[in-house]
Amino acid sequence: MFFTIILYIAKRIRRLVSMGIEDLSEFEKKLYEYVRTNDFESKKWSTPEAAKMLGVDEKTIYEALSNLQKYMKGKVYIYYKDGGLRVAAE
Repeated sequence: MFFTIILYIAKRIRRLVSMGIEDLSEFEKKLYEYVRTNDFESKKWSTPEAAKMLGVDEKTIYEALSNLQKYMKGKVYIYYKDGGLRVAAE
């Protein structure tokens, strides 16, 4: 029983580790780099500003952020602090 549980956990971890940057579209990779290279922990995230900087509409930013959160678990953090949304990436 214990061995079965360990195998199950190992398979889940392997699956999660295999998901990552290669699962992202070209735009999602671009957004990931934008988030990673800017300090949206000390300053508030602005979707309109990100859309303008990256040359897309706000809906595209929201969809891409959602996918980043899905595929880059443990590497992208979205949270609320001091009256604003914060976005960080490792």
